[in-house]
Amino acid sequence: MAAIVAIGSVITALMPAISRAGTALVSSAEVADDRLSSRVEIIHAIGQDTATQADAWVKNTGATRISAITQSDVFFGPETDFQRIPYGGASCTAPCWEYTLENDTEWNPTATLHITIYVTTALATGNTYYLKVVAANGVEDSKFFTL
Repeated sequence: MAAIVAIGSVITALMPAISRAGTALVSSAEVADDRLSSRVEIIHAIGQDTATQADAWVKNTGATRISAITQSDVFFGPETDFQRIPYGGASCTAPCWEYTLENDTEWNPTATLHITIYVTTALATGNTYYLKVVAANGVEDSKFFTL
């Protein structure tokens, strides 16, 4: 009888821990599936000499919608001196970036995100610039381009 009570106590004590571990595994699997199903590609980046703005088009080439666009990280600048540019939204003060979706209302598969980056130092012809976009779920792409 004592053995049955002891086994029952052990099971009662372990069940919450087993349940939490199972929930954590399910959450981890969902995050991994999201990252594996997501992909972005910088399809074009451009700037103009003496301008303080660069533009980039980033396509969702994955199989799932990418959410929380404003929580993405954008890195931009000369190839040896780039920095993280914070999101600023419409009419932001440099350095900052804003975006528009060009062929959808959400960043769904095949939709293109147009990012406008505002910087404080004018771009210069002949310089090589680095751009990296990291979506909130961790998928990323980077590109070097020369004016």
